[in-house]
Amino acid sequence: MRKIIINELMFIQAFERDEVFSDPCPQSAFIDLESGGVIWVFQEDDDSEMYAGLDPEENAALRAQIDTYPERYLEIPGRDHSEHHDILRDFLNSNWTDDEELLTLAQKSYSGSIGRWKEGVDNQNAVHAYYDFRDLRIKEMAEEFLRENGIRPIWR
Repeated sequence: MRKIIINELMFIQAFERDEVFSDPCPQSAFIDLESGGVIWVFQEDDDSEMYAGLDPEENAALRAQIDTYPERYLEIPGRDHSEHHDILRDFLNSNWTDDEELLTLAQKSYSGSIGRWKEGVDNQNAVHAYYDFRDLRIKEMAEEFLRENGIRPIWR
């Protein structure tokens, strides 16, 4: 297994993005297997300037480098929208609180929308507990993805 030093925050940001409800300008994220850096590339060069202030030629050069040396880069997949809902459902069915009333309220507040659930539960402790649960689950999923690709991350 190959050890790579990876910026945890940058990698997780790329890995947890919702591919359905993401940015209006399609992008892909890659990890540089030599440096451990996370690289974002816009599919359309003009989008890079409009959306991120990145020179379209720079974006094209990054894309060309990835195409030229595909063994050096691993695409970081985002999450399918349903995966985010699966995580919330797993949270709601976990033992995240001993308060039966709060647990019941949280479970009944979910109707298929994460945003409406946060509004419906209207309890900061429940919402914070969900985010803690979600962050841990996403990190576990990210580490599993990296292991499946022969990488043992050293987070920094």
